[in-house]
Amino acid sequence: MTGAPAPSPVTAAAVVPALLVALALSRSLRRQREALRTVRAELARAERGVREARARERAALDLRGRAAPRTDPVTGLLSGAGFSAVVQEALRGPGRAGAPVAALHLDLVGFRALNRAHGRAAGDAVLGEVARRLRAAVRGTDEAARLGGDEFAVLLTDADAAVDVAVRLLAVLSEPYEVGASRLRVGVAVGVAHGRVAGAGLLRAAESAVAAAKAAGGGCVRVWDEAADRRREEVVGTVERLRRAVHAPTGDNRLEVHHQPTVDVDAGVVSGVECLVRWVRDGVLVPPDEFVPLAEEHGLVTDLGLVVLERAVAEAPVLHEAAGRALVVAVNVSAPQLHDPRFLPAVQRAVRALGEDRLVLEVTESVLVAEDEGTTAALDAVVAAGAHLTVDDFGTGCATLAYLRRRPFTSFKVDRSYVRDLETDPRTRALVEGLVLLAATMGMGLVAEGVETPGQAELLRRMGAPTHQGFRYARPAPVGEAARVVADLQHRLGAGFRGGASDR
Repeated sequence: MTGAPAPSPVTAAAVVPALLVALALSRSLRRQREALRTVRAELARAERGVREARARERAALDLRGRAAPRTDPVTGLLSGAGFSAVVQEALRGPGRAGAPVAALHLDLVGFRALNRAHGRAAGDAVLGEVARRLRAAVRGTDEAARLGGDEFAVLLTDADAAVDVAVRLLAVLSEPYEVGASRLRVGVAVGVAHGRVAGAGLLRAAESAVAAAKAAGGGCVRVWDEAADRRREEVVGTVERLRRAVHAPTGDNRLEVHHQPTVDVDAGVVSGVECLVRWVRDGVLVPPDEFVPLAEEHGLVTDLGLVVLERAVAEAPVLHEAAGRALVVAVNVSAPQLHDPRFLPAVQRAVRALGEDRLVLEVTESVLVAEDEGTTAALDAVVAAGAHLTVDDFGTGCATLAYLRRRPFTSFKVDRSYVRDLETDPRTRALVEGLVLLAATMGMGLVAEGVETPGQAELLRRMGAPTHQGFRYARPAPVGEAARVVADLQHRLGAGFRGGASDR
């Protein structure tokens, strides 16, 4: 009898790999289960973190709510924080999402002066009466608030009625206020913002509108103008970039000084340079008539002027060497600079640094006619420091000849508008001839600006006005290019170039 057959070698060889595969699958499943447990643990931790963050947020909101009550203690109206919450609630309420509402922002013009003159108790009495009139004038569905100080606001759920309500409030709040034995008045300015402007945007729009009403003198209503508001924001951004160019310049946002030569065609020399400020923004030159008024309006012109003066003095030696002679270095000065305590020391340093080059400060006729003692003293001080004064754009303002006699000016510049018409208008030509005679009689220098054609240059020279400035000779340029232009112009003048028709 034969025994059981021995296992086939083929069968054994097939079992071993199968066992190995099963073992590998088991290990893979364990790793997957472990990874799944890890993920679940991470999710649990994340959920706990979210719950904790929400709890902290609720606590912070509760704390802010306690720190900023919803009611103003002086008037009993909503507070600023309460009003903001009401606006948000109105926009989120049932059926309200995206629905148009309106906000009125009201400022009491002159209230602070009233408070100082009559005392805080009288001021609080006026505020209380303002609140009473607001409650009486608005509708039951409207919400009134005191935002703080002399500012109030109203939320209207009927945006179409906003202007009518604003006009009514303007009339009501402008009536006199009886406080004790006094009959007091305050002005009122009202800003209106309505439409589908969300939350804080609505309040900002109303605030912008009331700013426009105050800028118009108060006593009026202004409706928010999105385009105008955007333009104001652009101006604010432009002013901020200009401020950085003055105080913290970078490669793509900086100030430059460009130099334009003046020439004496009779003497055949480059007699000086006018130093003109330029703003390079994003690699593009911004015209001075765009940014200089902004600098004046926003209090940057004194700092800008100091930068230009310092830069002009630093670059003068390069131009002196190009001309091969001493030059007049002319720098424009605004009226606010004369009252800046830093200005006189800067002029004194500039005069010392320039050496044989002469510093000329160009001022407009508005400075010339100023009668205040501070301006007179400032002009005398810069002359005593060694600078010279010239009147820029003479004939375009309201100066009279008496001012030239009373002020320490040594020259004036004939405005380009006169030079432009020399060849075509006999009356303009006669007027310029009179100015040339005036300068000669008073012993003053005269520079003709805006000389662009050979005919203009020739007429001026024949009148006895040989000192010219304009595109006929050179355009303003940065110092490196200006030095090359000055050297070339000096060479041509030395060879007989006068700028007239005979030189073409």
